Amino acid sequence: MKFPYVPGVKDYDFGYGHPFRGDRFPKFVRFIRRLGAPIEIIDPVGEPPTFQDLLRVHDKGYLDKLIEMSRKGFGLISLDTPAFKGMWEASLSLVYSALSAIRVALREGSSLGFGGAHHAGVREGGGFCLINDVAVAARWAQSQGVDRVLIFDHDAHHGNGTMEIFYEDDSVLYVSLHQDPATIYPGVGFLHQVGRGKGEGYTVNVPLPPKAGPESYKIAIEELVVPITESFDADLVIAHGGSDPHYSDPLTNLGQTIEGLWELGGWASSLKSKSKVNLLISGYNEEIRNWGWLALSYGFMGEVLPKDPREVDGSPEIEDDRVIRRTRALIDEGKKVFSKYWNVRG
Repeated sequence: MKFPYVPGVKDYDFGYGHPFRGDRFPKFVRFIRRLGAPIEIIDPVGEPPTFQDLLRVHDKGYLDKLIEMSRKGFGLISLDTPAFKGMWEASLSLVYSALSAIRVALREGSSLGFGGAHHAGVREGGGFCLINDVAVAARWAQSQGVDRVLIFDHDAHHGNGTMEIFYEDDSVLYVSLHQDPATIYPGVGFLHQVGRGKGEGYTVNVPLPPKAGPESYKIAIEELVVPITESFDADLVIAHGGSDPHYSDPLTNLGQTIEGLWELGGWASSLKSKSKVNLLISGYNEEIRNWGWLALSYGFMGEVLPKDPREVDGSPEIEDDRVIRRTRALIDEGKKVFSKYWNVRG
């Protein structure tokens, strides 16, 4: 499977001591090349994003602010997201990466890539996110004639920026599996946040309890996500996330394993659509991130991992019956909520 790579993404880097360093991207490229993975790294596809592409999603005043802060090289986007010199160009590289992957997927049916800055909203950034590349790519695809876009966000943190951007839109179905926002940043993404106006029912938040792992994800996807997405019948699926649902991630508290991430990649690939892309960005345990990203990619491609996942995981914290019961209660409540909008059995 093709993986367009924009070298400039390495500059998306918040500096020494920050959880998000730009070297994660070239490190993964070297990792898959060293393994001889069936992933073809290719040059970026098409033209870089224009300012007009960004204006389909973001407020001009916010973009102008980013340009100025990037030029000066200091300031705060939010408490956890410091400005850095050249961040504008680095952000454009990340958007270009997502756009390139979308272009490949629309042409060939599927693609891998880097991207997923889902905390960036219309007028503000945060959570290490400056420009919402996923939203920009979705709007670009629609400008090319794609009607319905499904965004399947499986990052451990909720994509508050993406939800805001599409909250009143019935052409984009936003589905997010994430850790219960009562226990983690950004504090939104609850079950009853379902959209507004013509977009009501087109935001599907699945706030999983802490320690939720493979069995909880299976219940949520089989019983809620799949029925809703089949009813939506997307033209394009943009799946994105990373390794931060893994039990060892220092910024989250979910219970996924390497095998569970592989299964999650398979679920993303199985969602009903003509074209599909899987973007990678998150993960804050450096020892597990490459294998987590590889597991998501191999699951998406339908490939068997080149190493026994149990050898990578160490001693996983297996989700217990209490966690599964909490997930079951959540999904039963979700069926009641979404049966109003979709063919979901209560």
